[in-house]
Amino acid sequence: MAENSIVARLVCDAGAAIGESPAWQGDSAWWTDPVSRRLLHWIDGHTARQTGADSNGHLESIAMPSSVWSLASLPDGTLAGALDDRFCSLSPSGEIAAGPAATIDAGCRFNDMTTDANGGLWVGMMHRGILATRGAIFYAPSLNEAPKRVASGLGVPNGMKLSADGRTLFVVDTLERTLLAYPVDGGMLGEPVIVSDFLGLAGKPDGMTLAPDGTFWVAMWGGSSVVQLARDGAYLQRIDVPAPHISSVCFAGPNRLLVTTSRMRLSPQALLDHPGSGALFEILLECP
Repeated sequence: MAENSIVARLVCDAGAAIGESPAWQGDSAWWTDPVSRRLLHWIDGHTARQTGADSNGHLESIAMPSSVWSLASLPDGTLAGALDDRFCSLSPSGEIAAGPAATIDAGCRFNDMTTDANGGLWVGMMHRGILATRGAIFYAPSLNEAPKRVASGLGVPNGMKLSADGRTLFVVDTLERTLLAYPVDGGMLGEPVIVSDFLGLAGKPDGMTLAPDGTFWVAMWGGSSVVQLARDGAYLQRIDVPAPHISSVCFAGPNRLLVTTSRMRLSPQALLDHPGSGALFEILLECP
């Protein structure tokens, strides 16, 4: 692979066991550390740096009563989350307002999520023991309605985003190392097609987001990088991140990518070698 001169810069050392599901709102980023039961909130210092000030922003770490596995913003600005078997809304202080429970399989829990332009919520379900074919996708029209199963037979459904027109749900299956595309019809999903199998790329695909140009940016767990894929799944570029486990990504503006990383399952020596593990990174992409 050709070398890439774009640099990932550490902006916030959150020390996350697993930094998951960043969501950008206004001038700040929210993400979750479900293993440590923390909600993380980074108030951006980017504007201050543009004016010449030396600021990396400010981190708030909010203790949570239960694990919040993922986050997404609703159209009205509400921060939504996924608990073990239901959706919830989260206040800026971390207060949880839980919705009705879904009927999920024994040994399973919710994982990564996304929202649509109508306020609908989509989430993956995975087996806690990471058993194959036990994964599924659930959908709820709103926070006040119980999520219903709309797809089955996955491994570990992870990063998910809807296309700009809302007609396709893109889902990473980490266990199967695939990026899938499901046709959307209201709250139902059709048969998926494989967009990418990540052949030849280091690590396992984890969190994912869509760029304004429709390309995919995917966090590679165990691969120390994020990769960009074309709309048809073709590999475009890799950007190295100085941490082994890259867990998720989100955009904070058209050319600014935020990257979460994790400390989980790293040896003491690996943590010494990669002190940025568990931190939030920023990548400033080249303008098209």
